[in-house]
Amino acid sequence: MSIFSIYRRVILRWMSLFCVGLVLSFLFIGQAETQNQNNCIKIPEVSSGNAEAIEKNRRIAVLIQADRLIQSNNLSEAIKLQQSVKKPLPNVAAPNPPTRNVENLASGAKVYWQNAEEGLENGLPTKALISLEKLSDNYPEFIPGHIKFAEAAIRWNQPEKAIPTLDRAYGIYPDRVDLLEPLLKLLISKKMEVEASIASRQFALNYPEHPDAPKYKKLADDYMNQFINDFKNESFITALISGDRKIIEQIFKGESGFGEDSAKEIKENAVLVTDPKLTEYINGLGQKLAKLSGRDDFKYEFNVLQDNSLNAFALPGGKIFINTGAIADMESEAELAGILSHEIAHTVFSHSYQKIITETKARALRKVGLINTFFEYLKPELAFGRSLEQQADFLGTRLLSSAGYSADGLYRVFDRWRGYEKNKQTGWLDSHPASSERVRYLQSIVQNRNYNRYSLENIEALIAARGAFCKAEVKDQPPTETQTTTKPSNKPTLGKVSVTAGQTNDNVSINIDGGKVESSGRYILNVEIVNKSGQSFGFVPIFAKTTNAEGKAVSSQFISASGKNVVNAGETAKGTLSVFQQPWRDTGDQGLVWQVTESTGGGRVFRIPF
Repeated sequence: MSIFSIYRRVILRWMSLFCVGLVLSFLFIGQAETQNQNNCIKIPEVSSGNAEAIEKNRRIAVLIQADRLIQSNNLSEAIKLQQSVKKPLPNVAAPNPPTRNVENLASGAKVYWQNAEEGLENGLPTKALISLEKLSDNYPEFIPGHIKFAEAAIRWNQPEKAIPTLDRAYGIYPDRVDLLEPLLKLLISKKMEVEASIASRQFALNYPEHPDAPKYKKLADDYMNQFINDFKNESFITALISGDRKIIEQIFKGESGFGEDSAKEIKENAVLVTDPKLTEYINGLGQKLAKLSGRDDFKYEFNVLQDNSLNAFALPGGKIFINTGAIADMESEAELAGILSHEIAHTVFSHSYQKIITETKARALRKVGLINTFFEYLKPELAFGRSLEQQADFLGTRLLSSAGYSADGLYRVFDRWRGYEKNKQTGWLDSHPASSERVRYLQSIVQNRNYNRYSLENIEALIAARGAFCKAEVKDQPPTETQTTTKPSNKPTLGKVSVTAGQTNDNVSINIDGGKVESSGRYILNVEIVNKSGQSFGFVPIFAKTTNAEGKAVSSQFISASGKNVVNAGETAKGTLSVFQQPWRDTGDQGLVWQVTESTGGGRVFRIPF
């Protein structure tokens, strides 16, 4: 093999890992951790004085009875039962009906419009722009106001105001072609083909009954293909890959091909649940929902990750992963279907593909090297924007309703999850909207689209599938030689245990100090990361590996106490490292090594024997 061929393979490998790291950094549905770190959150047993458990069990029992009535086609009685236990949605005011007629406006809006026309006619940018901006903000129902504001912003060289104005208006009135058309024209003029593709597909999928839906579906494909072709032909890509066009073709072989490669990489580095009853259930549910998505050019695949956090994510091409923590937290199949529908929506809108390609292009233009900044993609500004999350919630709720489930399934998930977030509010750089914000607009979607929230919950099917997992959890791995030579005692150690280990590398210390052994055999170690360096330190937990004496991977999972995996300069962070299916040794160390590779630029690698 020539040196050039070896070089090609190394570059391709790092590029692949870079893309997987980028995907993982922004595709998570949320960052809240379950308060109960058991692998399965069960419906609480009724005990004396446990009013919350009693009420929850009563609600679940009533919904199960309603499910049985629905399945026997007794819909009216089922609705009565559901209405008796489901909280009514707070009234959400629908937006004012859109209009193009000035005479329908309030007197204040008419004044803004008159001043704007005078400013436009006389070439007075300040007068025109201020009047149109106030009109757009305060009277969003007046469609010409948004369009004129965008046109004026372009005319007077303020394009940064034009696109957000039309995009915001289109978000309020997503069924208006007269807003979509100027938005698409503006996006294409600014070489924003991916954004134009998403906007077109949003209309086509959310309004499939509209006569122009096929037109916009085709435009969505055309815009995306145009972007990819232009991207492949850019000269800086050739420079980025040292002139090897073959590698470019391997990387950019479309959403499906890219998704296949990324999913394979994740499966090689993550702990997958293999219990067939649960995995077949999740895949069957996901496939049923995917058939309704309006995009059948993907080979959809649904995988379950052994991870207690409330997360799910979608790779390009329909490769979707959901954590055991999210599955355990669901109270009905309708809620689970809501989460899966949300991720399917990210896929059909090509959100992740957009992020990967545009960020790659931006980094190349900034002349930022890839190898020296491996996994430098934890920053929240690289996450999906809130508008993309809202698009996924909108389509996800439609898919949920179309599949015959209670349309408030996704709404109820975020209504519950916001209790875990301690009143977190959305910040500009948050990777996702706070659940409290999502609850508000999900209420609006269900109410204003007249979706049915009194339909199938299918709770017993979820309990049956999850019950098998609660007993079996992850399929046992073949015992290693180390395990076979260690005889467990008749009375295994439980509770707190003593263990100390650590390593310091360039003023960053990762230490293990104590832990506990659970009755299931899992042990959980306390981890502290002390950053005394002058820059942030972070790593991607899914790629932190635990190995035994033979170098074979051992199932493990790191969870940050704060929900974040970056420790700023001068700060200290805590977390836990869980080790599965490895019997605790009462004497000596455990014969394991935890390896952590930095993702934030310094390139440090920690090997911590314990």
